[in-house]
Order: sequence, then structure tokens, then C-alpha cells
Amino acid sequence: MTRKILITAPAYFDDTAMAVFQQLGEVTAQELTREELLHHIAEYEVLAIRVDTVIDQKILDAAVRLKVIATGTTGINHIDLDYAKKKGVEVISLQGANTVATAEHSLALLLSLARRIPAAQASLLSGKWQRAAFIGTELYGKTLGIVGFGRIGRDIAELAQHFGLRIFAYDPYLPEKVFADSKVTRITSMEQIFTEADIITLHVLLTEETKGLINKRLFSLMKPTALLINCSRGEIISEPDLLQALEQKQIAGAALDVFVTEPLPVTDPLIVYAQQNNNLVLTPHIAGSTKEAVHQAGLFVATKTQEFFAGKKA
Repeated sequence: MTRKILITAPAYFDDTAMAVFQQLGEVTAQELTREELLHHIAEYEVLAIRVDTVIDQKILDAAVRLKVIATGTTGINHIDLDYAKKKGVEVISLQGANTVATAEHSLALLLSLARRIPAAQASLLSGKWQRAAFIGTELYGKTLGIVGFGRIGRDIAELAQHFGLRIFAYDPYLPEKVFADSKVTRITSMEQIFTEADIITLHVLLTEETKGLINKRLFSLMKPTALLINCSRGEIISEPDLLQALEQKQIAGAALDVFVTEPLPVTDPLIVYAQQNNNLVLTPHIAGSTKEAVHQAGLFVATKTQEFFAGKKA
């Protein structure tokens, strides 16, 4: 029987990745609703997805032939890993192929926020010319605090040095040499980095330890001029506490690419606040979405899937 492969995020697997999958078997590339996926998943041995496809126990129970889930993402909290393992399904995830894209988007969000670019464009397009209303903040000489100093954090440090930023980083799981090699100052407590940094950018994996990590207590330590950037996972931040910090002017602004609920409902308090204030910038989980990153990510997981079926370690 021909091996069948389902790709539910065709925009994120280009022709090169598709060609690798086609070497393994018959490929169907189609966006599906959850109900459609439940109806069809029993036919497939390989499922290639992105973060929008949530794989829980119900999906895995229906996937009676499934051998591999290939997700073109670094974070894998959209997959029930324990149950997949129990079912004998291999999960192949991205290992750093889109770090540059995410680092660049983090800095793009920071610049958009510091220079009030989205609000300035909206004002201009509405027919106004309000130069004095959009006086921004320079990055030069400010202190950037990076929480989570993995591949993305280190990419951000390298890029940020060209802006003349002083760089602090916090990551309790890495040796001193990693910080020294990147020429950043290691900070040993979350409290210190939130107290001293002018800008904080988050790059940690979502775990039980990090869920709700950024909350009212840490917001209370931040400078009233400080900015917060999140391109990791939405659950890292307590969104109600963030909104309270913005409303009470405990911090100057925030920019988010990830959210607790995705897609973000139009009635969500974050959107309502951003519609009425210009110190909250929101993007729809696109930090890793560049042509280059999509190519690398798709090719990486397709190749690892091919290796799995060839009997190699994926």
C-alpha cells in the first residue's frame, strides 16, 4: 500500500520540501478544519503541520495509521507529546531553522513600538499629518534584557549590538561561556533583569515552569518607560496582568506576536486596547514566517521524516 502523507499547512512547505515528501509517498496538501482532519486522518501515515493544527488525544485516537507528525515549529505545545509517544507516533520538530527570522521580527516589533510606526501610518492614511504626535524613543544606549538565551536569544544579541544597546541576558540553564562568547552580561535573577532593563524580549519555551511566568509581580518591577516584546508563546505572559500594567502606565508599551488564544478573537481585550491606544503592537504569530525560514523549516522536517523511514534517527 502506498504511504500517504497529509500536509495541513501547504503555505509553509514549499516545492523543495514537497518534493522530499513526494519521495516517501502520495502527498495531499490541503488546509483542513478540525472536523475534516478527524474525518480523514485515519488514511495517513505522515502528518505535516504548523502551530495552527492542534494534535490532541482525540486526533491521535482517530489516526490509526499515523507514524510521524512533522511540525515545522520549534515549540511543540500544540501536540500532546505524551499521548503521541504512547501511540507510537514519532514527533519531528524544528530545531533552529527559523531563528534569524524570529530574531529579526522581534527587533521589528521593538522598532515599530519605539518609533510608533503602526500608529503613525494609520494617522497618515486617515488624512492627518501629526509629526509631533509620534515623537519616538531611540534604542541607542538603552539596556536590552533577553529572557531565554537559546538560539533566538543569541541571534537577537548579535543583531542588537549594532544598535548600540547594552545587552543583559537571563537563562539559568546555560554555562557562563555562552554569555561570554556572545559578549553579553549574564543576569542571574528575573527580578534584576526586569528592574534594570529598558526593553525586555522573551524567548523561552512553554513549560509548566514558564506558563504565566511574566505576571503582575514582574510588571511592578519594570521602569515606567520600559517596553516588552514577546515572540515565544502567548501563555508565557499573563495577558490580564499585561493589560493592567499598560492601563496603569506601569510600563510604556508592549508588542506581541503570540497569544494565549490563537487565532486572537476580534473581541479580545488585547485587540480592544490596541484599537484605542498606540502603545500595544500586535501581529498574528508571524515571527518565523519568512520565505527563507519557511524553506529551511519545511526542508528540515521533510528530510528528518525521510530519515525516519530510512531507519535513521530523526
